[in-house]
Parts: sequence; structure tokens; C-alpha cells
Amino acid sequence: MMRLKTSLLLLVAMTMLVAGILPAAAQEVPEHPLIRPFPGAVLHERSSVYQNFDSYEFQVRNPQTGRAERQMVKGEYRRLRYFLHKEDGSRDTSVSRVEYFENFKSAALAMGGEIKWEDSRELVFTIPREDGGVTWCRVEVSVGAGSTILIIIDEEPLEIKLEFGPDQMKAALDADGRIALYGILFDYDRATLQQASSKQLQGIVTLLHDHPDLRLEIQGHTDSDGSAAYNLQLSQRRAESVLNYLLLFGIDPSRLKSKGYGETMPVAPNDTAENKAKNRRVELVRLD
Repeated sequence: MMRLKTSLLLLVAMTMLVAGILPAAAQEVPEHPLIRPFPGAVLHERSSVYQNFDSYEFQVRNPQTGRAERQMVKGEYRRLRYFLHKEDGSRDTSVSRVEYFENFKSAALAMGGEIKWEDSRELVFTIPREDGGVTWCRVEVSVGAGSTILIIIDEEPLEIKLEFGPDQMKAALDADGRIALYGILFDYDRATLQQASSKQLQGIVTLLHDHPDLRLEIQGHTDSDGSAAYNLQLSQRRAESVLNYLLLFGIDPSRLKSKGYGETMPVAPNDTAENKAKNRRVELVRLD
């Protein structure tokens, strides 16, 4: 009889679990690889959440009007709650909200980030990632509880066609006289070509070898972050890096010209991370 009761209880429990009445095991909450907590703060996993995909509305300041707006962001979602403790294990409430915010702001700006909003309640910033995407973060602090809550979304990279084959480039040059390439990548704030650019660069080498009469201007373009003078210089050095790479493969220097245009020829307004990504590019322009 006891064995029968046990079997019935197990059957009921399994039925309730399938029906969603009993809670399933909690999903592990991984900390963020880029955004780190305030020094000494420890993740409280039970009150934190991780989702493979979700959305959140961040408060931002409109750069034109200065007014507050809400911006919907979708991607990999984290809500991470951290507590700061003293050596005796009690909550540390000695750190001010200003100290918390300044710590996160300094870290974000050091990684090329941008402050989107700040007031007495919250801080919102973005950080560019190596994959071309943007990470958004909202910081909320409860000083009395020694608590920090980070809402983080890793927004998906902008879906731009990164690579073009030689035939595709030739067709675009014949039709439009130019083509924008987003598969030529440089180290952050430098003119050093990344290894991931090899396939696109080799495509240009093949294009030039297949069409020995083709002459090209290699143009470097940036977004509007930083000073105009610096962006002009950076874009020139990047265009020269591409030209020098092509010369390594026997291309006649008289067929190539490099020129940086900085932020002077945007293809989109420099008002969002996505539009800025469109403006950071190398273009090939046919010289007739």
C-alpha cells in the first residue's frame, strides 16, 4: 500500500511539473564578460535573471532636443543584482551613489562607450563590442541596502553584408562606381588591420589581378565620435593600411590611391550605434 502511495505521489508531481505548476530548476545566471560590478560587490544569483533573448526600454537623452526618450533594445538579457559587504559580512552602505556611477562611467568610457542618460536615479551607457554589436547597461543603486542592479542587453550586431567576392565588387563598381566594404576591420582606434579582414582583402587582390586596367581610390570613413581632425587622420591611416596590404601582392602602385575622409561623408546620421556602424567603412571608388 505504501509503495502504491509513493508511486501516485511521484505521478502527481511529474504531472504538475509538466503542467508548469511546480517550478523547474532555475537557469544559471552568468555574469557579464565586459561589464564588471563595483569592486568588492558579489552577485546575488537568486534575485538575478538571465534570458537568451528579451527586450528592455532604456531611458536616453535625445542629442538634438536634450529631452528624455525611451529606446527599445533587444538581445541577450541580464538583470544582475550585486551586494557590497563589509569584512564582518554586514552590508556596506558607506559608498555613495555618485561613487558607484563614477566607477561605471569611467569603465565604460575607457572601453569606448557612451553615456546615454544620467540622473539621481539611474545611469545608462553603451559599450561597443568586437563583433560589431553594442552592449547596453542601466545602473540602479540602493545605497541603504548596499545593492546595485545592472540591466544589461547585448544587442545583436547590425546585419550588414560584410564581405563581397571579386565578381560582386566588379559589378558594383561598373554599376555605381563605388562599393562600401564593412568586412575590413581595424583594431579599436588604430589603423592596424585585423586578421578577420583577410578574406575581404584577398577578394580585392583577386579583383585587381583579374582586371589589370582597373584603378581604385581606397577611401577611409569614420563616424563622428572624437574630433573631426583626429577622425580625418585616422581614416587616412586606415586607407593607407589597406593600400599597403594590396601592394604586398604585386599590385602596381600607380593603380591605387588612398584617401581618408574622416566623418565628412556619412551615409547615415551619427545618432545611433547602428548608424555609426554604417559610417565606419572602407570604400572602393573607381578611377576612370
